[in-house]
Amino acid sequence: MALTIHGTSRSRTMRVLWVAAELGLDFEHDPVAVADPRLKSPEFLRLNPAGAIPTIEDDGFALAESLAINLYLAKRYDLGGLYPFALEDEAQVWRWSLWAQGELEPWVMRDLRLAELRDAVAPHTAPMIAAALATLDRALDRRDWLVGGAFTVADLNVAAVLSPSRAEHLELAPYPSVADWLARCYARPAAKATRLRFG
Repeated sequence: MALTIHGTSRSRTMRVLWVAAELGLDFEHDPVAVADPRLKSPEFLRLNPAGAIPTIEDDGFALAESLAINLYLAKRYDLGGLYPFALEDEAQVWRWSLWAQGELEPWVMRDLRLAELRDAVAPHTAPMIAAALATLDRALDRRDWLVGGAFTVADLNVAAVLSPSRAEHLELAPYPSVADWLARCYARPAAKATRLRFG
């Protein structure tokens, strides 16, 4: 296997590094930064036409978008483990990953390039964050994980959207199930090892 993960750990690439650690994958890490001109080179644009990170190369196959990469790697390298066998559980993994991308991430992003915009719209985004966290809290009520009875790539993807650097800016006290679940996710050995190595 020849897996390369392109992207600095100070970006959504951290999610991909975490899933690689969960899967025990050997990989080469190319810590290219968000503003690196190399991302707009013809060579990189052949891998990812958006010229963005994270991007992976896996035995000649290139893929971008962090949550899609995580779904791909989990299914390819841990079908039946991090990625469930059952069609219904697979649908739930996709559901939660897409939900996190559409209903949660736009409102909790901490991208420095968007700081002024974030401050300007904060009064309008607070109710959206509250609604998303309430949804997640209801889903986690009396259960440890989002899909089935074990940690899956759904948990990893949603927890990665609620990264510690984002969660520290959120009031999680009204959402105890989310707070407990997030602590469980980031207490996993692979999560701790990834943050220690790349954080």
